Amino acid sequence: DKRVYLVLHGINGDSNEGYVVDFVHRQVSQGNVVAVMVTRGLGDSPILGDNILHFARISDVSAAARALKNAINQVSPNEGLLLAGVGYSMGAITLANYVASDSKCDLDVAIAFSGSLDTKQQRYFHRSASLWQPFIAKAMRDTLLSRYSRQILRKLDQEQLKELMKAKSLVDFDRALFVPYFGFEGLDDYYSRMGAMADFDLNGYEGRISNVSIPLLCIQALDDPIASMAAFHDPTRVSKSGNGNTVLLFTQTGGHVGWPLGWNPSLNGWRWVSDVASSFAESVDQVRRVHI
Repeated sequence: DKRVYLVLHGINGDSNEGYVVDFVHRQVSQGNVVAVMVTRGLGDSPILGDNILHFARISDVSAAARALKNAINQVSPNEGLLLAGVGYSMGAITLANYVASDSKCDLDVAIAFSGSLDTKQQRYFHRSASLWQPFIAKAMRDTLLSRYSRQILRKLDQEQLKELMKAKSLVDFDRALFVPYFGFEGLDDYYSRMGAMADFDLNGYEGRISNVSIPLLCIQALDDPIASMAAFHDPTRVSKSGNGNTVLLFTQTGGHVGWPLGWNPSLNGWRWVSDVASSFAESVDQVRRVHI
């Protein structure tokens, strides 16, 4: 009845984020195993070459999931331990994109909090761009320039550097840094590779979200100030895409990776978030064991 979790944190974060620590402590106290994948180059992880982070990359989470699955098979080959992925914000975007892009992914279940499925829609979420994204964009710029200025200066020309320094939103930041640095054809190309539903067509084509082969739960608050609800398009159709493995849970309130409880939320931490992730994984595990 024990499980193994692979956790992906949010943008510009690491394993010390409050919601990550909350989840880890709750799971470890129950005897479960938790591994946190720190985004390459963040959390004091070194990058020696030019291949710095970008958020359309799924090869890192794929390698982490494969390593954990191999370890599970070696240590407990007959127990059938469940491997669950849990992602928050940008980590949720990456997790969902990995699950949708790899029909034979090594996870058994995935839970994604506050992550846009169609990241192209973020360009039109003006409240987020004007109110919250400037803070995030500045933090990302400060982090990457302080650590990888040598690589960035070598890849970007003077005009591109000026645009990077002027970026006031994440959309501007992505256009100024990641697009030219990695040679994407443009912002649309970058976002099309990032989101699990970025190739979703309202006229009929479901895209890679229809490839989801494991239970994928996406949780989103309607009042999220950062991630746009438009990124889910037609929720009913999404939930019926492919083999019906994608489950969408919308709440009236909750903010962005928030869902506080009580008059003094600090007393409960991220209990609601952590409990939703663990209860969904446990439910999938119970059904799965019946069929093993």
